[in-house]
Amino acid sequence: MPDDLKVYASCVVAPCRPVLLFLKENGVEYSYVEINVLQNEHLTPEFLEKNPKHTLPVIEHNGIYISEAPAIINHLHDTCKIPRLSKEVQSQVDQLVSWSCEQLHWNIGFSYVYPQIYSEFALEDSVSNNKLIETGIKKICEDLDTLEKSYLHSNKSWLLGVRTTADFTVASIVVVLELVNFDFKMWPNVINWLERVRSLPGWGEVHKFHDDVVRQIREQNGSSDYF
Repeated sequence: MPDDLKVYASCVVAPCRPVLLFLKENGVEYSYVEINVLQNEHLTPEFLEKNPKHTLPVIEHNGIYISEAPAIINHLHDTCKIPRLSKEVQSQVDQLVSWSCEQLHWNIGFSYVYPQIYSEFALEDSVSNNKLIETGIKKICEDLDTLEKSYLHSNKSWLLGVRTTADFTVASIVVVLELVNFDFKMWPNVINWLERVRSLPGWGEVHKFHDDVVRQIREQNGSSDYF
């Protein structure tokens, strides 16, 4: 175990999940601190000393604080001596991890899902909020098309042909769409890929809160299927 590795995360913040999955997949021991964002614990002076950007996840390692999932995963590769893939493949993994936690999460979360279910992310003007959501769905369709046609074409099982960190990182963001009962039927390759990623060790444990919320939503809507 890396000396004093502590993870500050939240069960409701999607980018936290890839970090937890990375740790579990590689057998890295750590202590965990749940930050309740619904009670604004990420905005307390104590937490802001750790991360002035007040985002999650954050890790503390030997007195150093590191935020943002891609940077954390990169740090863990080095400090935990976790082998990297070939330069060519690893560079593609790094690109997908960064893309998913930044652009993809912005499009799915902040431009579409969150303005619908969290009042603090909705624009005050309903007309503007609806425009934001309309723009968000257009971008999401483009993103899913990219996954479907550029990464999962020809019945590929994994985004880069072999299973990598990119798969569970991108998937952790894509499943946020389940919170609004999104219909994936136009992207069958994405559906099959998500089912494979769900079977990975640790996925169910890390996504338990998310899955419980989705299950409640589907029960209320009279649907039991994920897709």
